[in-house]
Amino acid sequence: MIRRTYLGLDIRPESLYAVALLRQGTGASLSGGRMIGLDRGILELSVREPNIADRARFIQAVREVLDPLAGKEDRIALALPDQIGRVLLTEVETAFKSRDEGVEVVKWQLKNSLPTEARNVQLDYQVLERTENGRYRLMVSLMVKSVLQQYEEALAEAGYNAALIDFHSVNLYNYYRSRLESGEDFILVGVEGNSFSLQYYHGRLPVFHRTKRIALEPGKVFQEVNLSCAGFRDSQPGFVRAPVYLHTDWPEREPLLEALRSAFERDVVLLDPRLDRMAKTPLNLAAGRDMEIVAAVGVTERLL
Repeated sequence: MIRRTYLGLDIRPESLYAVALLRQGTGASLSGGRMIGLDRGILELSVREPNIADRARFIQAVREVLDPLAGKEDRIALALPDQIGRVLLTEVETAFKSRDEGVEVVKWQLKNSLPTEARNVQLDYQVLERTENGRYRLMVSLMVKSVLQQYEEALAEAGYNAALIDFHSVNLYNYYRSRLESGEDFILVGVEGNSFSLQYYHGRLPVFHRTKRIALEPGKVFQEVNLSCAGFRDSQPGFVRAPVYLHTDWPEREPLLEALRSAFERDVVLLDPRLDRMAKTPLNLAAGRDMEIVAAVGVTERLL
């Protein structure tokens, strides 16, 4: 019996990470993982301007990282860099009659937060819950249409169709969501290269989401946590008690952990994704680099 392969691609500023999953019972097994570096000048991240500066070399890199895993499969799940779009949390007063109506209402409500004119923005949303006062809490992902289309068209030229698209930090959480005994309230910090993300979940629903590029220094992470949480600690009493989890690919982790302990004033749990438990065969990754494909696995699992 031939089982379908589920492919995922995580695009980072300097690298591409690809994985292949197979369905196994109610979960998945990892049948392959690959990484390829991107030379300077291939990708130039921007919210509003085209990102792919060298289309031919980008397409070549996509084929090089995906083709050995794909077989005949052309459908992929795609995680894009957080820096080229936005994830926002908002509330609306009424339910929508249709998805299209919801998109237009949310665009109007967030008009002051959009990176360009509403008609040029690609927006999607997820209803998280209905609050006690009858409002609806939403998680919204948005980016400029022309930026998204450039990625979609380049992937199509490489022979792949992006069936699901979201941002890196969202899929970082998606990987750990079913594997983390975190309780109802928790904080997930991601420090990968010079990318920083901080997500706070209350009742296992997102309440706060922030991403930023930072310098490769623990002191800068300390500052960013304090800036991110200024004024937030008082409005969310559970925040000061919630356990803190760290996902990082930094090789020197103790100084980073110490900076985070100081910023949150409590212990911080360093996460181990244990991808070896999923892998059917040894991964085509350098030693210690399995942390880097977590988001790729997280977005691919959403296709299962």
